[in-house]
Amino acid sequence: MNNERLPDAHVRGRDSWRSRLSGSVALLGGAWLVAWGVGLQYRSLGEPDEGRYAEVAREMVATGDWITPRLDGFNFFDKPPMHYWGSAAAYSVFGVHPWSARLWCALTGLLAILMVGWAGARLFGREAGGYAAAILGSSLLFALAAHINTIDMGVTAFLACGMACFLVAQFDPDAAHLRTRLNLLMWASLALAVLSKGLIGVVFPGLILLVYMLWQRDWTVLLRVSLLPGIALLLAICAPWFILMSRLHPDFLYTFFITQQFTRFLTPVFHRTQPFGFFIPVVVLGLFPWTLLLPWTRSAWRAFYTGLPAQRFLLSWIGVIFVFFSASHSKLPFYILPLFPALVLLLGAAAAALPPAAMLRRFHLIIVTAAIGAIVAVASMFLLHTKVPEQALQHALVGLVLALLLVAAAALFGARVLRHGRRRTAIHLLALAAIVGWQGMLISSQPYVDMASAASVARIIKPRLRPGTEVFTVRTYLGGLPFYLGRLV
Repeated sequence: MNNERLPDAHVRGRDSWRSRLSGSVALLGGAWLVAWGVGLQYRSLGEPDEGRYAEVAREMVATGDWITPRLDGFNFFDKPPMHYWGSAAAYSVFGVHPWSARLWCALTGLLAILMVGWAGARLFGREAGGYAAAILGSSLLFALAAHINTIDMGVTAFLACGMACFLVAQFDPDAAHLRTRLNLLMWASLALAVLSKGLIGVVFPGLILLVYMLWQRDWTVLLRVSLLPGIALLLAICAPWFILMSRLHPDFLYTFFITQQFTRFLTPVFHRTQPFGFFIPVVVLGLFPWTLLLPWTRSAWRAFYTGLPAQRFLLSWIGVIFVFFSASHSKLPFYILPLFPALVLLLGAAAAALPPAAMLRRFHLIIVTAAIGAIVAVASMFLLHTKVPEQALQHALVGLVLALLLVAAAALFGARVLRHGRRRTAIHLLALAAIVGWQGMLISSQPYVDMASAASVARIIKPRLRPGTEVFTVRTYLGGLPFYLGRLV
């Protein structure tokens, strides 16, 4: 009798384990979504980018013209319309608010996280895919970009989608029967990347594929990417807007392609020049708290890169984007974001492959690094003398200190559970703590952001406005002022 009941008991135990696992995943996902969205509404729009892009989308809704981007009534040809369309759609559903202006960035950031997790699971295993998604979403630079209203998150997300589809179509044997569909999804994603920020949506993938084929000595990849139907699909999605704009505005093509695409890259006319190595500290700091997973040693490199074709493609992706932006005459920290999805796929695989002792050492280093950062931030409160008002600076630094202490505490707990073999718990808990910390840091920086935000100016002006009152700015311009006033300036 006892022997007959053993299988049933085994099945019940297995079902109970699966139920607990599903509950843990659901709880983690729910906590992540809350942490991801909670900070969108507690901050005014910063200047110049946040206010400018929010206002362009507001004018689309106000005028009903979703074709021509305008800023304060003037044609604004700097960027394609995808970001504005996303924000304008959010305004149409939820109303015009700072949080709805940031919603497109937050949603496309989530899309990038999901696609990276999916591609990582298909290529390197479910555990590695989960780590890659967690690392991407909790990396400092990526988390900030997903909660600040800029163009860069959208193009990063759609490039990540295209990369994920390519990787699975080419390197996952179980997806061979889906290759054509995945190829077409890749081309559609690249079209949306073009509509997000222009030519880099196709220039990057083309250069990356060229470097990969030279490294791999395999030109047959071109036969496996649905080249002709893919190009046709890309043009069908993104060409209509460019054609319509060129017909409506004869000066559009020169302004958009020559001034904004080529001149920005080839000349210092936009006054954003930086040294060639500018993006090295940006990547190192922007990856925190996962910087310690980078292959600093030979043994770590063996976990990071094992010679797989997919890994060669990812390294090609990282190298092309890093060299491209390092050579550019126009550099801003968020420009390097398209590198992160490829980098975290390699880091996710490394996190799954590192020996327990090596992973434990990295958690100890994260604790030390976060603690040192918190000490430096505290010291800065007393030693740093700037033109920034003391209260605003202290608010920002307190937020940074609390974020770093939260990361250190999560890494300390993670180190403890790592000793019991619970690697997933350690990594996902640290990731959740990091995104909560970065959100808190953004919220606490509100007094600092408000110093330059149009929100404080609008609060003074609004009570004095009448329906026909005209508003002027003299010797200055705040891109977000029309947004907050709901009228042109």
